[in-house]
Amino acid sequence: MATRRNERPNTQSRPAARPAPRTATGVSDAGRQSGVHAPVTSSGIHAPVPGSGVHTASGSGPRSAAMDRRVTGNRTDGSGGKGKGKQYGQRGMGLRAKFMLVLAGVTATALVALGVTMALTTNSFLFGQKQHSGVEIARMVAQIGVAVNARLEFFRKLRSDPLFRGVDLPSPTRAEIERDIVRYLDTARDWTGRGTFSTSDILSIRFDCPSIPEISQVGIGDLEEAMTKVDDFTSIYVPKVGGKVVLPSGISVREGIKRGGSGGDVPIYRFKIALPQEFGQATAGNEPANVRVDIAIESVQRVSKNLFITIGIAVFIAIGVVVAVANWLAGNITRPLDMLIADMKVVARGKLDHETKARSNDEIGLLASEFNRMTGNLKIAQSALVEQEKAEYELSIAREVQRQLLPAEAPTIMGYDSAAFYQGAKAVSGDYFDFIPLGNGLWGFIIADVSGKGIPGSMVMAVTRTIVRLVANKYLNRAAETLKETNRLISKQIKRGMFVTAFYAILDENTGSVTYASAGHNPMVIYRARTGTHELATGKGIALGFNEGPLFDKTIQEQTTVLGPGDTMLIYTDGFPEAMNAANEEFGEENFYQVIGQNGRLDARGQIAKLVEAISGHRREAEQSDDLTIIAVRNVASA
Repeated sequence: MATRRNERPNTQSRPAARPAPRTATGVSDAGRQSGVHAPVTSSGIHAPVPGSGVHTASGSGPRSAAMDRRVTGNRTDGSGGKGKGKQYGQRGMGLRAKFMLVLAGVTATALVALGVTMALTTNSFLFGQKQHSGVEIARMVAQIGVAVNARLEFFRKLRSDPLFRGVDLPSPTRAEIERDIVRYLDTARDWTGRGTFSTSDILSIRFDCPSIPEISQVGIGDLEEAMTKVDDFTSIYVPKVGGKVVLPSGISVREGIKRGGSGGDVPIYRFKIALPQEFGQATAGNEPANVRVDIAIESVQRVSKNLFITIGIAVFIAIGVVVAVANWLAGNITRPLDMLIADMKVVARGKLDHETKARSNDEIGLLASEFNRMTGNLKIAQSALVEQEKAEYELSIAREVQRQLLPAEAPTIMGYDSAAFYQGAKAVSGDYFDFIPLGNGLWGFIIADVSGKGIPGSMVMAVTRTIVRLVANKYLNRAAETLKETNRLISKQIKRGMFVTAFYAILDENTGSVTYASAGHNPMVIYRARTGTHELATGKGIALGFNEGPLFDKTIQEQTTVLGPGDTMLIYTDGFPEAMNAANEEFGEENFYQVIGQNGRLDARGQIAKLVEAISGHRREAEQSDDLTIIAVRNVASA
């Protein structure tokens, strides 16, 4: 970047450092890598060295990466945008349906499990209660038999007692006992007193004790004992205990089918209670005397069936209610998400101004807010991308303009060797150099540094080049007048705050005389071959564009020197001494002058190559911080 320089004496003579031994790297290789212009060839034409720092561009400018992405943005893998693997655009079951099914399924499973548990528990209670009641009834009837037998035994003892010998003791007959037992039992099971027994499930009660003929086969109901599909119970459910109780010996419970009085099959529970040992054996002979009680369980089975049906209906109704509630809940939960998806589709079609209307205070609401923020950022990024593409397109045009403005090759000057190097720090820089043929052996050499990079700097550079070329041919060998007129014209063309530092030298190839003037630029370095020293040729002056006339005209000075045999003049921009390395250390003016002194006996191209090589060695991996521009003109006559 252009900066104002402190004024120095016109010329300063310094001893050159001892020349360093030349490396194996040839000048041509260094030249190719540095981008300097080739020396005069035998045909008198200067060919640019391959790899030159001068930027070139096609007529349309280079395509930007962003433009390439915009053109090919719809192609992902060369298959028309269709990638391999699962096609995620194919929508499956919706989240609402999934949520509803999961919620309804879990709830329905829980309800079914609850219903089955309730039915089984109630069923166990019903049948357990029936079995428990049957056992207690059978035990009570057995106690009646024991009481009757005790009465009979009492009369038998009286008859055998000598005290009552000859006394008529009338004992109850079997008919009387049977009549009494039947009356007692029928009265117990007939609630209405009508003898219909419609409220009782007791089918029959029968004593089986052949050893006591007075009560054997006495009872109520039928005498039929046979039944089918017999199931024996070893334990029964006792509601009071809340669980199953193992049946003790002497008590048996069976379930089976018995032929009823009307010819139909009747499901029953059969209870047998063993009588005391004095009752002997039962009729079958393989079991003790007992009391048999048959109780119908059809009513319990009917209640159980109705219970299962009722619970099943209740469960299905509950499942229906749960499905409806789950659908409603799923709709409330997924409705904002559906709205968000619909808004996403709108944004996906390119409408980045669209914002989602999903509103909730949960995670979906947070997602909607983040989505709106994302679309806002996308809009900003898209605008930035458009601006970037626009800027890259403009830069491509500016690069082409710059390529056309900067000289492609050094001129052929009789008796002199000239070369130049330019390398911009940005796509379009503000440095400018030019070779101006003035006729009659006069040649103008100018280097300028514009305060600004990119397109503004490029435009100012173009204006400066145009004005300098027009004015230089007007004033010929008057360097100061050329810069004065240039300043008056350029001050009206550039905006306030921009300026241009410049160094303009005019060489007379016939005499070796060099007339120069500086507009706030770095001094020109002159290597003296005869003494091996270098001089700094500078002059007073401020940068172009600061002042339209009076102050600039007052401060600028014109100086004159002579290039002797083997002498070299070097005009450069501050990018060389101010080159930074990764540690932010400048290359420095002293190192710059030292490299010039060490390589002053090389041709113009070789000297520039060594300077560029030294700068590269100092900078290493660090990014180039400023433009590098230099012109070297050497008197090829022998010193």
